[in-house]
Amino acid sequence: MPELKAIYDHHSQALGKTSWDTVFLSNHDNPRLVSNFGDTSTPESRVRSAKLIETMLMTLRGTPFIYQGDELAMTNFPFKHLNEFDDIEVKNAYREKVQQGKMTEAEFIAESQRFGRDNSRTPMQWADATHAGNTTSAAKPWLAVNPNYQQINAASEEADSNSVLQYTRKAIALHHAQLALIYGDYTDLDPANPQVFAYTRTLSTPGKPDQRFLIVLNFSPKPTDYTLPSGITPGKLLLANIPAAPTSPGPTLKLGPWDARVYTF
Repeated sequence: MPELKAIYDHHSQALGKTSWDTVFLSNHDNPRLVSNFGDTSTPESRVRSAKLIETMLMTLRGTPFIYQGDELAMTNFPFKHLNEFDDIEVKNAYREKVQQGKMTEAEFIAESQRFGRDNSRTPMQWADATHAGNTTSAAKPWLAVNPNYQQINAASEEADSNSVLQYTRKAIALHHAQLALIYGDYTDLDPANPQVFAYTRTLSTPGKPDQRFLIVLNFSPKPTDYTLPSGITPGKLLLANIPAAPTSPGPTLKLGPWDARVYTF
């Protein structure tokens, strides 16, 4: 966490008021967002951590990017055999690492399953239908569909008010509605904390009330009591990934696993 925070701290210091940044953690060349930065050990952890990451993307300084499928919290594919990969990098790496005796095939498959680019290139999971709704005419799509498409797909998340998709829409709406989340200053409140990412976004506009937002993210499956720095007291809770997340009248927050909150302050 401190290393990740340091990247955003550096950006905030290096970029001036008229400079612009981008905020992204995934694309077609990286593993799936929630598998890489979140927690897929249980369905609840997957949903919570995916919502937390979307909260971060929509509240950091810069234009946020969401790679297709991350709004559903699609996960890495459970690759087991070399012939399941299509990525030329994986095939070249196999010749270099396995055939030259640098690692076993089992070790290589595990590494490629974790970091391989094909994780983000499997078909979009539209519905609980043949080939996840991608095609009705082809015998098979370009890559195998992740077998969890029956549980993780756009159609089911459209119908679920508590889904990652619906939460992501709320986070996007908040981002668009509050100028401080677009143009505001960014301050990391606790750079060295290994578990909690807490920061503010503030904007002062002549003739208008100041906009001040506090974002608190527990990047961990472990709950914690987190005390905010002196002078910071949470106000109105605007967004939370856990229903009825408890608020606190004081500076100490009781954070649940993968708890994400956006307050005024």
